[in-house]
Order: sequence, then C-alpha cells, then structure tokens
Amino acid sequence: MNIEQLKRHYQFGERNFRRENLSKANLHQTNLSRINLIKVNLQQANLSQANLTEANLYCSNLSKADLRGAFLNKAILHGADLQHADLRRASLIQADLWDANLNNTNLSHTYLCGANLRGANLQNAKLCWANLRQANLQDVQIDGADLSGAKFCNTVMPDGSIRNDDC
Repeated sequence: MNIEQLKRHYQFGERNFRRENLSKANLHQTNLSRINLIKVNLQQANLSQANLTEANLYCSNLSKADLRGAFLNKAILHGADLQHADLRRASLIQADLWDANLNNTNLSHTYLCGANLRGANLQNAKLCWANLRQANLQDVQIDGADLSGAKFCNTVMPDGSIRNDDC
C-alpha cells in the first residue's frame, strides 16, 4: 500500500493497517488519530507534526523516524523500535512505551507526562528539558541518558523510588 492509498482508506474510515511497509513515507502533518499500525515498518518516515493521538503502534519499527512535534498522546508504542528517532517537542502524554527501544533517541523538550516507559531502553537518549511528571520509568535502562533540565514530579524512577524535584 502506498501513502496516497493509506490516506484515502483512512479518510473513508479504515483504521487497520497491520504489517504494512511505510518506510521513508512522508506523513508530515497528517491526521492519523486512532489508527492501528501494529507491526508496521515506519523506519525513516517523516511523521513530524502528525496527529497520532490514541494510535496503536505496537511493535512497530520507527527507527530513525522524524517525529518532531508529533502528537502521540495516549498512543500505544509497547515494544516499538524508536532507535535514533527524533521526537523533539513531541507530545506523548499518557503514552504506553512499555519495553520500547528508545536507544539514542532525541526526546528533548518532549512531554512525557503520565507516560509508561516501564522496561524501556533509554540508553544514550537525550531527554533535555523533557517533562517527565508522573511518568513511570521503573526498570528503564537509562545509562548515558542526558536528563539535564528534565522535570520530575511523582515520577517513578528506574529503581522504583519517587522523584519530586519539580512539584
């Protein structure tokens, strides 16, 4: 399926696009809220400023994807591969990133309020000025991550402790 077909099917109410290959797709500023993209290949796709609110991206490949300024509130990204993705200024409020691979991902200035990152790989990720209020970081691999300026309030840290620096 090509991008124009996906957009047309979506426009007519279709929401299930499992196992599609959309690598390098240009979906800049596209509304894909509540779409089902389970195990879809979106490697190197341009999803900047796209609306993926409540989207299901379970186990999808978003490595090296451009998600700058994207809306992923309440999205399911459980087990997704986001290595080397650019999520600067994205909104992932209450998103499910359980066991996601965010190794070397840029999450600077990202809203992760209430997000579930339990068991995720955040090694060498950039989380500068990220909003991590009420986020769950339990069992997260965080070695080498840059958390400078990040905001914490009722944030569950990798060791299970609660961090309240910015309440």
